[in-house]
Amino acid sequence: MELTERERSRLRQLVAEARTSAPDDGVLAGLEAKLAAGGGPMFAKYAELLEPAPETDPEILARLRDAVDSASRIGIRYTARTTGETTERVVRPFNIHFYDGREYLEAYCELRAADRVFAVGNVEAILDVDENEVGSADSA
Repeated sequence: MELTERERSRLRQLVAEARTSAPDDGVLAGLEAKLAAGGGPMFAKYAELLEPAPETDPEILARLRDAVDSASRIGIRYTARTTGETTERVVRPFNIHFYDGREYLEAYCELRAADRVFAVGNVEAILDVDENEVGSADSA
């Protein structure tokens, strides 16, 4: 499920209001916690869709598109808007799509060993990857 920031904010407000009249409701408590944490396991993959992204660097976008087209591993330096954490990751891009006027990279992330969605505007740099190094999570 993909939510805009406005939808997510309103949903959090409604859940908080509902909790005041039913403070012992476990379902509402769980929903409130998931929304506060980005939505739980299914939302984790799409957490970056919920936050606005900065402008996309055309050179970075071109390199990412090339990686998608050639099915190549690529290193990225990425700052998550939700946490402010900057990581260097090796990813295997498989799609770039638009959502809410922004571009997002869908890729298998070797650091997290799972598919992830990255706001292209949050990719700060493209890093060199040693193609002989298989499955390296932290080096790029």
